[in-house]
Amino acid sequence: MPIIPSGSNRVVTDEPGPDDTHVQVVWFGPPQDGAHRKVFHGPIEAIEDYEAAVAWAVEIAAQMVYPLYIIPMTGVEVLCTEEAQRAVANLSHRERGELRQHVVATLARILRDCDDPVVRADAHEVLVQMKVV
Repeated sequence: MPIIPSGSNRVVTDEPGPDDTHVQVVWFGPPQDGAHRKVFHGPIEAIEDYEAAVAWAVEIAAQMVYPLYIIPMTGVEVLCTEEAQRAVANLSHRERGELRQHVVATLARILRDCDDPVVRADAHEVLVQMKVV
Protein backbone atom coordinates (compact mmCIF):
# COMPACT_ATOMS: atom_id res chain seq x y z
CA MET A 1 0.00 0.00 0.00
CA PRO A 2 1.96 3.04 -1.23
CA ILE A 3 1.95 6.14 0.95
CA ILE A 4 2.48 9.49 -0.74
CA PRO A 5 3.61 12.38 1.49
CA SER A 6 1.85 15.72 0.96
CA GLY A 7 3.02 18.59 3.13
CA SER A 8 2.60 17.46 6.73
CA ASN A 9 -0.03 14.92 5.66
CA ARG A 10 -0.16 11.83 3.45
CA VAL A 11 -2.26 9.96 0.90
CA VAL A 12 -2.63 6.20 1.32
CA THR A 13 -3.30 4.39 -1.95
CA ASP A 14 -4.44 0.95 -2.95
CA GLU A 15 -3.40 -0.03 -6.45
CA PRO A 16 -6.34 -0.95 -8.70
CA GLY A 17 -6.92 -4.65 -9.21
CA PRO A 18 -8.01 -6.34 -12.43
CA ASP A 19 -11.69 -6.30 -11.41
CA ASP A 20 -11.77 -2.70 -10.18
CA THR A 21 -14.04 -0.43 -12.20
CA HIS A 22 -14.21 2.69 -10.03
CA VAL A 23 -12.19 4.72 -7.54
CA GLN A 24 -13.16 6.88 -4.58
CA VAL A 25 -11.23 9.23 -2.30
CA VAL A 26 -12.15 8.84 1.38
CA TRP A 27 -11.02 10.87 4.37
CA PHE A 28 -11.93 11.38 8.00
CA GLY A 29 -12.84 14.44 10.01
CA PRO A 30 -12.59 15.07 13.72
CA PRO A 31 -14.68 12.96 16.10
CA GLN A 32 -18.28 14.15 16.29
CA ASP A 33 -19.09 12.37 19.54
CA GLY A 34 -15.62 12.30 21.06
CA ALA A 35 -15.00 8.71 19.94
CA HIS A 36 -15.96 8.21 16.28
CA ARG A 37 -14.45 10.21 13.45
CA LYS A 38 -16.75 11.45 10.69
CA VAL A 39 -16.15 9.80 7.31
CA PHE A 40 -16.23 11.83 4.10
CA HIS A 41 -16.51 10.28 0.65
CA GLY A 42 -15.51 11.93 -2.60
CA PRO A 43 -17.45 11.12 -5.75
CA ILE A 44 -17.16 7.64 -7.20
CA GLU A 45 -15.18 7.99 -10.44
CA ALA A 46 -14.36 5.59 -13.28
CA ILE A 47 -11.13 3.66 -12.70
CA GLU A 48 -9.69 5.44 -15.75
CA ASP A 49 -9.61 8.53 -13.50
CA TYR A 50 -7.47 6.78 -10.86
CA GLU A 51 -4.37 8.93 -11.47
CA ALA A 52 -6.48 12.10 -11.41
CA ALA A 53 -8.01 11.00 -8.09
CA VAL A 54 -4.53 10.43 -6.65
CA ALA A 55 -3.33 13.82 -7.95
CA TRP A 56 -6.35 15.59 -6.42
CA ALA A 57 -5.88 13.80 -3.09
CA VAL A 58 -2.17 14.72 -2.96
CA GLU A 59 -3.00 18.34 -3.74
CA ILE A 60 -5.75 18.63 -1.12
CA ALA A 61 -4.01 16.53 1.57
CA ALA A 62 -1.56 19.32 2.32
CA GLN A 63 -4.54 21.38 3.52
CA MET A 64 -6.11 18.58 5.59
CA VAL A 65 -5.39 17.31 9.09
CA TYR A 66 -6.12 13.63 8.48
CA PRO A 67 -4.78 11.32 5.72
CA LEU A 68 -6.74 10.70 2.54
CA TYR A 69 -7.29 7.20 1.19
CA ILE A 70 -7.60 6.13 -2.46
CA ILE A 71 -10.02 3.20 -2.65
CA PRO A 72 -10.38 1.23 -5.91
CA MET A 73 -13.77 -0.49 -6.11
CA THR A 74 -15.34 -3.31 -8.10
CA GLY A 75 -18.73 -2.85 -9.72
CA VAL A 76 -20.33 -4.92 -6.97
CA GLU A 77 -18.76 -2.72 -4.28
CA VAL A 78 -20.07 0.37 -6.05
CA LEU A 79 -23.58 -1.08 -6.13
CA CYS A 80 -23.38 -1.73 -2.37
CA THR A 81 -22.68 1.92 -1.53
CA GLU A 82 -25.35 4.02 0.15
CA GLU A 83 -25.36 6.39 -2.84
CA ALA A 84 -26.17 3.58 -5.28
CA GLN A 85 -28.78 2.10 -2.97
CA ARG A 86 -30.45 5.52 -2.61
CA ALA A 87 -30.34 6.11 -6.36
CA VAL A 88 -32.08 2.80 -7.09
CA ALA A 89 -34.62 3.37 -4.32
CA ASN A 90 -35.54 6.73 -5.86
CA LEU A 91 -36.16 5.36 -9.37
CA SER A 92 -39.67 5.63 -10.72
CA HIS A 93 -41.57 2.49 -11.71
CA ARG A 94 -40.77 3.18 -15.39
CA GLU A 95 -37.06 3.76 -14.65
CA ARG A 96 -36.88 0.51 -12.67
CA GLY A 97 -38.41 -1.34 -15.61
CA GLU A 98 -35.92 0.21 -18.02
CA LEU A 99 -33.03 -0.67 -15.69
CA ARG A 100 -34.28 -4.25 -15.43
CA GLN A 101 -34.51 -4.54 -19.24
CA HIS A 102 -30.97 -3.19 -19.59
CA VAL A 103 -29.61 -5.65 -17.00
CA VAL A 104 -31.39 -8.61 -18.60
CA ALA A 105 -30.12 -7.64 -22.08
CA THR A 106 -26.56 -7.25 -20.78
CA LEU A 107 -26.64 -10.61 -18.99
CA ALA A 108 -28.06 -12.28 -22.10
CA ARG A 109 -25.16 -10.86 -24.14
CA ILE A 110 -22.74 -12.24 -21.56
CA LEU A 111 -24.35 -15.69 -21.82
CA ARG A 112 -24.11 -15.53 -25.59
CA ASP A 113 -20.70 -13.91 -26.12
CA CYS A 114 -18.46 -14.50 -23.08
CA ASP A 115 -15.81 -17.22 -23.30
CA ASP A 116 -15.34 -17.48 -19.52
CA PRO A 117 -17.55 -20.26 -18.10
CA VAL A 118 -17.42 -18.79 -14.57
CA VAL A 119 -18.69 -15.41 -15.79
CA ARG A 120 -21.41 -17.11 -17.85
CA ALA A 121 -22.48 -19.16 -14.81
CA ASP A 122 -22.63 -15.98 -12.69
CA ALA A 123 -24.74 -14.24 -15.35
CA HIS A 124 -27.08 -17.24 -15.52
CA GLU A 125 -27.43 -17.27 -11.72
CA VAL A 126 -28.42 -13.60 -11.70
CA LEU A 127 -31.02 -14.25 -14.42
CA VAL A 128 -32.41 -17.10 -12.30
CA GLN A 129 -32.56 -14.81 -9.25
CA MET A 130 -34.38 -12.23 -11.37
CA LYS A 131 -36.81 -15.01 -12.43
CA VAL A 132 -36.03 -14.48 -16.10
CA VAL A 133 -35.02 -18.11 -16.64
